[in-house]
Amino acid sequence: MKQKYTITIADMEMNVISDESAEAVEALVGIVDRKMREITLMSKRCSKTEAALLCALDYCSDKIKAQRKVKALEAKLALTEAAVEELELENEKLRQELTLIRGTD
Repeated sequence: MKQKYTITIADMEMNVISDESAEAVEALVGIVDRKMREITLMSKRCSKTEAALLCALDYCSDKIKAQRKVKALEAKLALTEAAVEELELENEKLRQELTLIRGTD
């Protein structure tokens, strides 16, 4: 359920609407606020707007890296699942052969 929250980031107050819980919104606000303050402290000539843009760029970069990592892990998982399936088929074949061998003894 969407809720309206009043948040403050880098001393700028705004209203947002989110499906997230108050705790989740608060956690996100804390992360963005810290990042913006960190950026503005590192560069005194950096405006809050520039800090917000740099923060957004940093987030997007992290998101793209995470997406690439997820795709790589999904590919590895698919290969592993295929290998497991192959081994299961081989195992079943060997069981059948063993059953035949035991049956002829």
